[in-house]
Amino acid sequence: MHRSYLDLGPGQLHLRDSRGRGPVLLLLHMTPLSGAMFAHLGPAFPGVRLLAPDLFGYGRSDPRGEPWTVADWADPLAAMLDALGVKEAAVYGAHVGAAVALELGARHPHRVGRLMLDGLPFPTPELRAAFAALASAPRPATLAELVARVEGLRREYGAGEPFALLRAYLETGFVSSAPVMADWDPAPLLARITLPILVLGAAADSQAASFEAMLALRPDAARHRWPGTHPVHDPERAEEFAAPIRAFLG
Repeated sequence: MHRSYLDLGPGQLHLRDSRGRGPVLLLLHMTPLSGAMFAHLGPAFPGVRLLAPDLFGYGRSDPRGEPWTVADWADPLAAMLDALGVKEAAVYGAHVGAAVALELGARHPHRVGRLMLDGLPFPTPELRAAFAALASAPRPATLAELVARVEGLRREYGAGEPFALLRAYLETGFVSSAPVMADWDPAPLLARITLPILVLGAAADSQAASFEAMLALRPDAARHRWPGTHPVHDPERAEEFAAPIRAFLG
């Protein structure tokens, strides 16, 4: 993908752009990863223009401000589409990226044609406790601690090349999305949004429980669940990841 920077309100946003000539699919990454997690997907989406930004605070985009909200991630993406001359995009988001996708669809519905939510975080007591632990975790002080963090990411996501994960984690400066997500609740947005929705999830994903939670609120939504670990992290499973999304896009 072609890489560039856009000057937006919070700072410079780093973007990967396949520069395809077809409809636009905006891909929003998990944290603490970056748009690099989608870099191998171009061949799996022929005739589609893929946009994969690094959310502020992650990858090579500028740090996010303080305080910060999920909406603060979403609004610059509408400005990004303006800067690129894109009137409407289908939007896919995974984990925190799914929260940003939902906010984007709720706040700028005229910019979002279809919405794909994968592992959308729901604020269960267990997840709130996990966010609290992440928010208070100190920066790694030794190489061994850093390696342990990266191995934790590999266990959470089920796949991923370790050196790529290490690079992505180092680029963040160890910033955590936990303080932003701790009090965010998707239920009101899901209940009122009228966009076509595809609910996605992987059976062994860390946010697997959100699949049924999303469908309980939106039984009208299309749905697809991948068996085992999440295919998005494995280049050899790119077609498995892309097939239900292409079908939803029509």
